[in-house]
Amino acid sequence: MGGLSFAAPFLLAALAVLPALWLLLRQTPPPPRSARLPTLILLAEADIPPDRAKRPPWLLLLLRLLILGLVVLGLAGPEWRPELERAPPDRLALVIDNGWASADRWAEMVDAAERRIEAYETAGTRFAVIPTARLDTVTEQGPADRSDSPAAARFTDAETALSLISALRPRPWGPDRAAAAERVPPADDFLWISDGFETGGAAALRSRLEGGAILAFPAGSPVFLAAEPTSGGVAGRLAAPEDTETPALLTLRSHTGRSLQETRVPVQSGGATFRLDLGAADLREGERLSAGPSAASTFLLTGASASPRLSLVASEENRPPLETGAFYIRRAAEPVADVETMSLEEAVTRESGLIILDDVPVAQAAAEPLLARVEEGLVLVSFAGERIAENGTSLSPVALRRGARAFGGTLTWQQPMTVAGFASDGPLAGLPLDESAVIRRQLLTEPPGRDVMVWATLEDGTPLVTAERRGDGLLVLVHTAASPDWSDLPLSGLFAQIVGRLARLGSDPQAFDIASTAPWRLERQLDGHARLGPPDRAAVISPDDWASARAGPDTPPGLYRSGDLVRPLNTASALPPDFRFEDLARGGLRPAEAVETVRPLGAWLLSAALALLLLDMLVALALRGRLSLRSSSRPGMGMKASGAAVLVLASLLSFAAPLQAQPLIAPSTSAAEREADLQLAFIGGTAADDEVREGLRGLSRTLARRTAVAAGEPAAISASADDIGRYPLVYWPAYARGAMSAAEAANIRNYLSRGGLVLFDFGRPLGAGTDARTLLGALGLPPLSEATPDHVLLKSYYLLDGTQGGALWVEADTEGDSGRVSSVAIGGGDWARLWGGTATAAPSEREAALRFGVNLVMYALTGTYKADQVHTETLLDRIGRGRAD
Repeated sequence: MGGLSFAAPFLLAALAVLPALWLLLRQTPPPPRSARLPTLILLAEADIPPDRAKRPPWLLLLLRLLILGLVVLGLAGPEWRPELERAPPDRLALVIDNGWASADRWAEMVDAAERRIEAYETAGTRFAVIPTARLDTVTEQGPADRSDSPAAARFTDAETALSLISALRPRPWGPDRAAAAERVPPADDFLWISDGFETGGAAALRSRLEGGAILAFPAGSPVFLAAEPTSGGVAGRLAAPEDTETPALLTLRSHTGRSLQETRVPVQSGGATFRLDLGAADLREGERLSAGPSAASTFLLTGASASPRLSLVASEENRPPLETGAFYIRRAAEPVADVETMSLEEAVTRESGLIILDDVPVAQAAAEPLLARVEEGLVLVSFAGERIAENGTSLSPVALRRGARAFGGTLTWQQPMTVAGFASDGPLAGLPLDESAVIRRQLLTEPPGRDVMVWATLEDGTPLVTAERRGDGLLVLVHTAASPDWSDLPLSGLFAQIVGRLARLGSDPQAFDIASTAPWRLERQLDGHARLGPPDRAAVISPDDWASARAGPDTPPGLYRSGDLVRPLNTASALPPDFRFEDLARGGLRPAEAVETVRPLGAWLLSAALALLLLDMLVALALRGRLSLRSSSRPGMGMKASGAAVLVLASLLSFAAPLQAQPLIAPSTSAAEREADLQLAFIGGTAADDEVREGLRGLSRTLARRTAVAAGEPAAISASADDIGRYPLVYWPAYARGAMSAAEAANIRNYLSRGGLVLFDFGRPLGAGTDARTLLGALGLPPLSEATPDHVLLKSYYLLDGTQGGALWVEADTEGDSGRVSSVAIGGGDWARLWGGTATAAPSEREAALRFGVNLVMYALTGTYKADQVHTETLLDRIGRGRAD
């Protein structure tokens, strides 16, 4: 059924009035004429015949009736519906795939469904909408099953069906087509809008829809089958449709969605393997890998939001780096922790939650202060080696036998062994076994006590990792070396995962709930479009079921928390290891005929009526002699009027098509706050609060006058209690504060890891970077270097040669074109008082301080955006040489 239809056909009754208007308009007299003549008195007795009613030209009358007719037709809502190849059915069952594979082309699938409903609407067709991905709600009392819409399997009118379609969303798990087949009611015709791929239950649905039509929208993005962190990167496997020719674009993103690294992976024969070599900072910040817009094309890596501080104490052997255990420990721990190598004496006094000793034997006297810290909440991990095997250590959770047990030597019958398993109630639970991690030497223990926990064992049941709780802390011993001398474990990806798990124990020295049996609860949910957000329902996984958990309606993919641990559950967990894209078989189904969009004509008719109304005005002016193309008493006046009328007519015709307003998309709360409430912050609670606040006000006013940055009122914050993540720049008046506390250091480290920038102002020139490191020791600063004139910070807005107040110290690896942004700036310029004008200084000094402040804010907001300024001199030199040649 097709042709012309009307949304409000009752308005067409107004067309019956047009004949009456024809008669009425023909009898309308012309307007009276008036004349003001002094001699009019002479005509008082003249015989003047009365005026007769004059009829307007019939063409003008017909034009006016046509205008009224077009207005009536336009208001009636005419629509042109294209002809259909088949007659609309009385009842149509519309099945739509909304699993993870539908996310790529979801907008096209919804558009196809809406077109079909609109095409059948005038025929009175009833619709049943059946999504194939089911939604289950899991509560504390148990699962409660329901479909995506309570009315999904009942026939409804077109308006309700359209609302059901618009409410559907792709789910981050696969479709359950067998269950959907059971919900398809008897109907006169069926339409299956499919993702185009064969999955379980497709045969049952095909059988139920036999004789119906199918529209397929196959996706083109690859999906992850597996991915895991390795030493210095991430490795995994992808599956892609067989006809994929373009390389897969893999993007590593942070928890804020910022792209950290991109790489292209060639796809061959429907699959690909990849390995990304990533820096420590990228591994630490990276939250997910993305290869497309669907949940299956996204792989969550970690849920950690703060990096623990790790003190690494290496043995004193003078060996090449690749032969030392400290090298492998650092490489494995850097993605998840801030690692600092130091001596044992420094580690005792350093405020860190985790200490790792690489083959460092410790006598009882030297162990006392460390054991005291363990009682207070320290996690102390020792790796075995030749020194501990010979001398023993007082920091072992179990009594050790002297010497090391060797496998696979010429004097032993035993073969090298691999890791047999991990304790289900320990922090290493769930790690995959790696047959390449062969152990050749091992420290043996005396029979362990009742309080000793064995977290990992070898094939013969002997311990590989043991631990003991001491007060609020832990003593942990790895019974093999961290170097390749004793095993191949350091060369495997399993070593990186073991060290990563142990390192995360130091994220909160007051909580070591590693043996907890608390269930895993969904904290952040991944939706069908691969966006992480708050869960829309509760989901719980018991510790015993975690290893076998699969993403689905009961346990959606996302980040799950148990105590202090966070683990990701990915959509890939529900895919078989040998998954391949297979085109959907279409036996018993016919290809669906194309349905064009219904075209509304009302706007065109009303625009035509307006154009004809303007033409009527022009004709009326011409009949009255007020519109002429010939010369008149005012030369050019007639031509100008005619030209203006033509322009107005052309503009009306150009806008005959209906115009749609841009849809209103409300920004997220966080984005709106950042846009409307950009603020600079400072650490308050000191005697310098007033002058610091006034200084930041002065800097904000300068930013408003000279740049596009509009900062609000400066905020005074607490370094230990407030959430400071929303502030791009924090000013720390170090000259008015004492040493940093552990709570403040933890909060600031978390802020810096999220991309924040802190300016530490000591109010006086600093002679060396170590001065600042001593005062800010609890922060665990990375290596520092003095900012040179080529540093991006000094080029971000103004081109500065340096800063007043002596040297400015920044992170050492942020110089030149490194692409990295320093998270700290340390100096003694007394900037706040110069910005606010409260310091006694020359105008030039205050101007220099303001320019530095502007650069600092722009650097905090744009990062390395102005990095090309570093090469300006070289580029100009090349341009000059080119012109000279």
